[in-house]
Amino acid sequence: MANHNDVWGLRCPSCLWEGGISHAVQPCPQCLDHGIHMAVELHREGIGPQRPTSVQGDASMWKWREFFPPLPDPVSLGEGNTPLVPLRHMTGVWIKDERANPTGSFKDRMASTAVSWAQARGFGTVAVASTGNAAVSTAAYAAAAGLHCVILAKEGGMASPDTERSLRAMGAEIRFTESWQDRWTELERGVRERGWFPVSNYQVPPVSSHPVGVRAYRTLAYEIAEQRAWSVPDWITVPVSRADALCAMVAGFDEIRRLGWISRIPRMLAVVRFPSLQEAVRSGRRQPLTSEYPDRVAALSISDPQATAAAARAVRHSGGDVLVVDDDDLAKAQAVAASHGWLVELSSAAALAGAAELRQRGHKGHVVALVTAAG
Repeated sequence: MANHNDVWGLRCPSCLWEGGISHAVQPCPQCLDHGIHMAVELHREGIGPQRPTSVQGDASMWKWREFFPPLPDPVSLGEGNTPLVPLRHMTGVWIKDERANPTGSFKDRMASTAVSWAQARGFGTVAVASTGNAAVSTAAYAAAAGLHCVILAKEGGMASPDTERSLRAMGAEIRFTESWQDRWTELERGVRERGWFPVSNYQVPPVSSHPVGVRAYRTLAYEIAEQRAWSVPDWITVPVSRADALCAMVAGFDEIRRLGWISRIPRMLAVVRFPSLQEAVRSGRRQPLTSEYPDRVAALSISDPQATAAAARAVRHSGGDVLVVDDDDLAKAQAVAASHGWLVELSSAAALAGAAELRQRGHKGHVVALVTAAG
């Protein structure tokens, strides 16, 4: 098992993010950032990653494998390389359409990389605390890799009966717990006592999902820049729970900025269900506090009441902001999207609500809305 301070044989000379995980199975996210410095130095020597000249080539995110940890046999179902589509009803707004991934959500990027890492390092079981997209995605890639998959879900909290049927069809083992928090306790116990590979977070305060998997979300930044002929939008609106994708995109844009491929990082608008992140960003607080959780929440995918320290740092680093929405706001945004032909998950509608909010604030620049999952 690799030491968490020396994940690929090199120590990180500096880190973009603060905080992290010190665990033999779940390496420190900052130390993975040495990949930035490796890429920059190799590029300066003329032997590192070169900016693609067209969008042709590998039809998956693995076209960017020079930026990934070394994996001899990646587990891929064709994830990534998703469309960037202009909205006809909202001028200057594009959708980065993650519905086009194999299981219908952006989680496939993380699952592909995390399961590939687990397989390469000899794990027999991958586990995730999820009731929806992450569960389906992890189960799919575990099945493709021939690994056992354990899904930890609150009793009665599964996203839908179809979700449970899909998980069982792919051979996943579902373990129900009495509470949402018990999922993390059971996951931590499985990692410690049974040798499970944890795809998702189980720490309190919450941190990212497995940092190797989260790293794959940087490909969103690479793809958006490439699809825009190496320019970047003024804003990217992102549905946020623990902000794995948002943090990774900021790091990814910063990475290719250092390589000289783009001139700046776009501003991030994190669209959240609870005010934890907004309060931290606007007050300068490093570790966000927990928001009060109501009895019922419809937008489960962005329902974590406590934001991560990394999320607050990433939003600040981009010069961005945080928008708090409720279930009614999301339902309205979802209905407007559907009326124009876009069927998106309720939580994914947060990105469109964010784009509309930027227009209402008078921002006239280009906006990319990250639609994370299908409706």
